[in-house]
Amino acid sequence: MPELIFEDTKRRLAIRRSSRHTPQFVDFLERIVWGSGGVQYTMHSLADILDRLKNPHFFSLTEAGRLVAVTTLNHKTVCLNGRRYPAFYAFGIAVDPANRRRGYGTLVAEHRLRYGLNHLGDKGLFYGYVEASNASSLKTNMKVGSRSLGRYQAVLLSRLCPRDDGRCRRLPETRKEHMVQLLSAPYENHNLVDLDDSVDVEHSYIREQGDDIVAGVQCGPRRLTIKQLPGMSGLLLVKALPHIPLLRRLMPERNFYFLTFGNIFVKKGREAELFHLMEALLARHHLNFGMMYLDRRSPVYQRIAAARKFGLLNAMIEVPVEVMAYFKGFSAAEQAAIHGQPLFIPMNDPV
Repeated sequence: MPELIFEDTKRRLAIRRSSRHTPQFVDFLERIVWGSGGVQYTMHSLADILDRLKNPHFFSLTEAGRLVAVTTLNHKTVCLNGRRYPAFYAFGIAVDPANRRRGYGTLVAEHRLRYGLNHLGDKGLFYGYVEASNASSLKTNMKVGSRSLGRYQAVLLSRLCPRDDGRCRRLPETRKEHMVQLLSAPYENHNLVDLDDSVDVEHSYIREQGDDIVAGVQCGPRRLTIKQLPGMSGLLLVKALPHIPLLRRLMPERNFYFLTFGNIFVKKGREAELFHLMEALLARHHLNFGMMYLDRRSPVYQRIAAARKFGLLNAMIEVPVEVMAYFKGFSAAEQAAIHGQPLFIPMNDPV
């Protein structure tokens, strides 16, 4: 039974929280156009994405019984400055376009934050992602006291004719603990690390040399429908690409099918092996694109970027994303130390 957490009888408004999403909740999200001045898109297969959350909380705002806004929290544990803390990851605030500019986004954000802080204990983190160009969402987050913890980039991998590689295989269950250990070293000084939670052998793949894992990655399929991309490169991709016979299969009817890559491991000096692995996974999924979410301050990103193997289209698209955070129980000195470290983008955080 949904829990009533806010009610305004005069305006006939109510916010309810549930541990399960409904078909109406998912349909509402899939009708929303996300983004603002930069990239704009709709998302698909959101039920599958929401089902990955291990401890979800779904919030619905209704006006006279009609759904007008929704948002989601996931209760989890993350590492900050080398220590584990309870956290809530906040996924999106979606408001019915017919009801925007009525304060509903801020209302939902306030009660979502209040609920999260009340369930964090004495010390913890509340955080979420907002595209840097989305001025409205950034403003809503700042209104309720959230501030930027850092910024990451959506990095695009493209292959026109990806090739499979028989040396790439799924991570065996017996090697999961070893994979977590391998990942822990390069991300030791990163914030938001959640490897114990997010490493999933069903969707993780490795490339080996003898008994050594030289590269590993976790992946999952996604689909967006692109409504708008900024700049001349965006105009080219959205307007011109569908009319070029050889290339239009890359984005049929503006549908962008891709793999998300995360929990990335590669031995130093073997970065090419990682790209062989990701290309093989594109081939097996019959896709041409992959997306990684990486902080440019991270040594992992810097080693991968130095290989210069992302493909031509990565240079045409830049999507910076702010990580907005609210600290509970942290001193100013602790917060300053955390802000100085690069970010790890958890694989199970919907982006």
